[in-house]
Amino acid sequence: MLNPVALIRSASSRSSSSRFLRNASSSRDEEYESSSNFSEESCMLSGSHQSTLDRLLAWEKKLYNEVRAGERVRIAYEKKCKQLRHQDVRGEDPSSVDKTRSAIKDLHTQVKVSIHSIEAVSKRIETLRDEELQPQLLELVQGLTRMWRVMAECHELQKRTLDEAKLLLAGTPSKLSRMKNQTIMSPSEPHQLARSAANLESELRNWRACFESWITSQRSYVHALTSWLLRCVRSTPDISRLPLSPYRSTRAPPIFKICIQWSRFLDNICEVPVLEGLDFFAAGVGSLYVQQLKEDSQMVRSKRFRGGLPMESSGNMEVVEVGELQEEMMTVEKMADVAIRVLCAGMSVAVRSLAEFAIGSAEGYAELVKQYSLGETG
Repeated sequence: MLNPVALIRSASSRSSSSRFLRNASSSRDEEYESSSNFSEESCMLSGSHQSTLDRLLAWEKKLYNEVRAGERVRIAYEKKCKQLRHQDVRGEDPSSVDKTRSAIKDLHTQVKVSIHSIEAVSKRIETLRDEELQPQLLELVQGLTRMWRVMAECHELQKRTLDEAKLLLAGTPSKLSRMKNQTIMSPSEPHQLARSAANLESELRNWRACFESWITSQRSYVHALTSWLLRCVRSTPDISRLPLSPYRSTRAPPIFKICIQWSRFLDNICEVPVLEGLDFFAAGVGSLYVQQLKEDSQMVRSKRFRGGLPMESSGNMEVVEVGELQEEMMTVEKMADVAIRVLCAGMSVAVRSLAEFAIGSAEGYAELVKQYSLGETG
């Protein structure tokens, strides 16, 4: 006789994936609702990734509900079987026994229908996974490979340009001093420079936060996909039966290999040097703002001091004012010199770390594509 209890129990192990997918996707729902009218269909040749995830979630919910309904029927079936055994032992009235047998037969039919429904939904999920989700993930990985390759080239070019700029500055230390007789800075210009430094520091802090959030989101997304895939097959504690194990690596669908290796790659790559480089750049720009505020405060105190001197000493006063004015002009020139060097040093550190990260990312994603291609040909 068909063992419906065992089949229901084996299918119920898959139903946990629906709860996981629902929880993993709940954080994305608000982002979907607040997103613009951007059409993903125009970007991915393999179809809308969001639509595929939405349909997977809907089918996983249906699977979860089917398994719960099947579990209730299974429990009722087991109770009736137990009741029938007790009736046989006690030798109860044949009519009662026949009634129980009829109920068991009906429940057995319901269990078979439930199992058929669970298998059909499971098959639909596997079809979506292998025919839609897998090509989309491969296309996404290929796109990230191209993106990071271009980013690496751009950051390398920026790094070379900054290195040349630093050499140029080191070879012309007197350029600013020659500009002293040609350019006079207006009183409002230092304040504008201070505001510009503050705005630049704010943008750099925001850049740093966005970069960290972007990498963290990618890592969380791939972890969620990988965990969901493993929940779909982890019906036994035997590790040799897991995807990419030595005994099943050739039989596992390619999507398992992509996601597991992608997850490992994102775990191994380190974005900390980039974050520290951006922090260093922002801190240097912030120090310019603080220094300019200090210079402004000293200038205000100096003007108040000169304004309080007696008019009789106008001859000496003129000498003092000219000397202090020259000193203030030197301070402005020195600040400009320091600002240029701070910007070059900060950009150099930030761009160098970004270039190294982009090169590592491009190589890592290229290796993912290569491994997938080898798996397809093998």
